[in-house]
Amino acid sequence: MTVKSAKYIIIALSILLANSIFAQNTQAYAAIDTNAIMIGDQTMLEIGLKIPENSKFIWPEIGDTITKQIEVLEKSNIDTTFNEGQMIINQKFKITSFDSGYFELPSFTFIYGIDSLQYSNSSPPLYLQVNTPIVDTTQAIKPIVLPYSEPYTFMEILPWALGGITLVAAILFTIWFFIRRKKNKPLFVAKPKPLKPADIVALEKLGELRLAKVWQQGKVKEYHSKLTDIMREYLNRRFSFNALEMTSDEIKDELQLHLKNEEAMSKLNSVFMLSDLVKFAKSQPTPLENDLSITHCIDFVEETKFRKQVETVSNKVEGGSNV
Repeated sequence: MTVKSAKYIIIALSILLANSIFAQNTQAYAAIDTNAIMIGDQTMLEIGLKIPENSKFIWPEIGDTITKQIEVLEKSNIDTTFNEGQMIINQKFKITSFDSGYFELPSFTFIYGIDSLQYSNSSPPLYLQVNTPIVDTTQAIKPIVLPYSEPYTFMEILPWALGGITLVAAILFTIWFFIRRKKNKPLFVAKPKPLKPADIVALEKLGELRLAKVWQQGKVKEYHSKLTDIMREYLNRRFSFNALEMTSDEIKDELQLHLKNEEAMSKLNSVFMLSDLVKFAKSQPTPLENDLSITHCIDFVEETKFRKQVETVSNKVEGGSNV
């Protein structure tokens, strides 16, 4: 044997020895949680490969079925861990079967290697027993058990409840709409503005009447009628009695129950007395009397307005008294 031949033999033996050591450091495995299930039940299958670090590998492709009888329901991602120079790759599957019998789970072949060297390793086959329930044929056939009904959750009821409330609200609105329309009433009524105080309204109207110069145009009766109407409205709001429907004497008697200011009473009485003379006796007052009547009315409003404020304070202190 020549030296050159011996060198080739040593190289070949080194390669075979390296391959043997590499192969010894690899392992393909498969495991199943249980090898016997009832038909339709589920179990977990795990396949894996242990190879040296930095090795390349090709993972077997597994679809929705492993065999005709065994189905894959779920699969995990391929997981890789490292331990003492080894790389451990595994993947888990949730499997089931709807056929009864004794079925083989075939071997799973893994391809791996380093650089241009390539190897393969297969996991051992597994077996799964799928059993069917034992039926006692001596017993009478029983009716099919219906599925159990689960209680409704709040989130399931909520859309229906909101829909029902909306429907009822729509029906009630429609009824209300047609009732309002039948009565010729507006759908929405604006909130009324708060009334001005009685004294402010009366003073504004008295000022307008004075500026209109009604009696100066010869309309004496109209002037005194408007003047007493303004005062009747004021008395109605200020003292809360129906002065609009009362005669001058009835107003005088009623006002004595509410007012103790003799001077103010005298001014108002003179206004109503002169007005009655103009309207019923066709009296013709002098310009001074016409102008004095509206002045008396303004004075009466001012004096009773002030007395009203005094009465409010007095009521809080003494329990209330007439003006």
